Amino acid sequence: MSVQWDFAACRPGSVYGLEHELRMSESQRALTALQRLQPGKVACLQDGGGLVNNLRVWENLILPAWYHESASMSDLEGRVAAALDRVAADDSERVRLMASLPSTLSRTQCRTLALVRALVQAPTWLVVEVEWLAWLSGVANIHCKEAFGALARQCPVLLLGAGALPQAEALPEFPTTNTEECNAAAAR
Repeated sequence: MSVQWDFAACRPGSVYGLEHELRMSESQRALTALQRLQPGKVACLQDGGGLVNNLRVWENLILPAWYHESASMSDLEGRVAAALDRVAADDSERVRLMASLPSTLSRTQCRTLALVRALVQAPTWLVVEVEWLAWLSGVANIHCKEAFGALARQCPVLLLGAGALPQAEALPEFPTTNTEECNAAAAR
């Protein structure tokens, strides 16, 4: 019988971990379960940025918030500008950057933009790959580190990948294996 996680027991500001890469079935199950509980409120920070290559950066940044919240374009523009300010994106490069396709950007730019998208989304959960966190802890600018820190204090973080558990708590599980009981408890 598969594990049933108790996401409701997770606390904002805490980091939980699974020792599976995001592309692996166990992590996909966790992400899917979270997205069902919190539609549109789960932001993913993937090693490669997780941007859709055939959409412009601007579209990538607004897509989750626009789709799930039906936010107005003026609201989204303000949120994108505020998020770009938080990560100290170069003012002179913003117009070019917003019109770019992700395939033309560096890995660092894609990782930074994944954080910008998360800030725009205002999530209730963050799902972070270990490799993205390693980049943040290493060469990311201080503004990205501060923006991530502030976001991670506001919601639980699920860290995925090899080496996640030494940096995190185990994801709480329901004490029962009865799926109906687990689903009822999660719905509360």
